[in-house]
Amino acid sequence: MRSSDKHRQQLTGATDSGVEVRERNADTGWALFQALQNQHERGFDETARTGLPEDALAGQRPVHGELTVDDVLVEVRRNNRVCPVPGAWQKLFDYLPNKTSDLAPAPRTPEEWMQSPPMQKRAMLRSHIEWAAAQGVLKNVHKALVALPEDKWHHMGE
Repeated sequence: MRSSDKHRQQLTGATDSGVEVRERNADTGWALFQALQNQHERGFDETARTGLPEDALAGQRPVHGELTVDDVLVEVRRNNRVCPVPGAWQKLFDYLPNKTSDLAPAPRTPEEWMQSPPMQKRAMLRSHIEWAAAQGVLKNVHKALVALPEDKWHHMGE
């Protein structure tokens, strides 16, 4: 490439491919960038609480149909829950029928528990809930999970 071509490319954004890039309104682009930057620095507002008591909807399901995996997942993620604590989770896992090697067990040892990050634990619990649905025991698993007191749950950040 000749030096005059390089200079033209630097000034206009033109390339050998024939594509030419031009900034038509630098002020608008800069203003958008600054607005995004300010939003990032401000962060997000705190989550607003509703007027309902915390436990008003606990354990409720939509009245329009059968219990679904999504209904159970909404319940288990309430209050930023990750999964049941190891002993409670192991009881839940032991209850699941027709287990195969495809279904990963709940973390059993303190070492397994510490090695599993929260999102992996959540994904594992989800697979257990999906297994329960496939085996026809989702209602029983849901009842057991709803009955767990809050101190029997592991939460994000713990």
